[in-house]
Amino acid sequence: MSSFTQALVASDPAGFQRATQSPFLRRAAQGTLSKEVLGRWLANDRLYVHGYLRAAGRLLSFLRLPQVVPTALAELHADPASKLLAWTIDDLTNIQHEMRFFVETATRYGIDLNLPADEHGQVPVSEKIPGLRQFEALFDGLQPGDEGLLPWLEGAVVFYGTEKCYLEAWMWAKSQVDDTDKDPADDKDGGAVRREFIANWTSPEFVAFVKQLADIIDAAVQTQEDDAKEALLQRGLVKWREILAAEEAFWPLINA
Repeated sequence: MSSFTQALVASDPAGFQRATQSPFLRRAAQGTLSKEVLGRWLANDRLYVHGYLRAAGRLLSFLRLPQVVPTALAELHADPASKLLAWTIDDLTNIQHEMRFFVETATRYGIDLNLPADEHGQVPVSEKIPGLRQFEALFDGLQPGDEGLLPWLEGAVVFYGTEKCYLEAWMWAKSQVDDTDKDPADDKDGGAVRREFIANWTSPEFVAFVKQLADIIDAAVQTQEDDAKEALLQRGLVKWREILAAEEAFWPLINA
């Protein structure tokens, strides 16, 4: 029997494929994207992180942590909400490192991370790719679900969905890397994707981190009655579909 998160992924195989495979990813992995094209996408990805951080704050506000200390110390922080709190705190720390990695790597390879901005330093909506606009709406509109039944579920599904798709997208891109002896320094981006970004976004640590969140969600859903499990799945699928649509739109349309 599949788990809750497995059921999400299996619910729309075609949609998941569109969200995790694209000509943009293939060309990035093959080193044929210019620094300008890659930089514009990275600039959007950096702004995506800003929305992600706002969503993390919302998710934390949905958690209902135990108000009574358990008798057995082994049960301390063992409830799903406490585990999700710990995961989110680690996630925020990772994001801080990620943002520094973005800037340092782009600077080293001469890639501009800035989109056109107004006199106040704000990027107009018109300069953002469709996927970023969809993610910002998704993140900023995040609300708790059923107060009596895992109110944090929708938020957790959004975080799992975007991390899962991002991981699988760059795993697929990694499989598209040219196996010849072509020097990454000769790539149009100077080797930034093949040397730096793919390794970072497909690392064993990232794989384990995504699985950790899946395990937290799956364990929480598994403890519910069958009727409740079905209701939770339907709630999760609403957000899953939104994630797939945003992820698909997040990859720029370019020629294969």
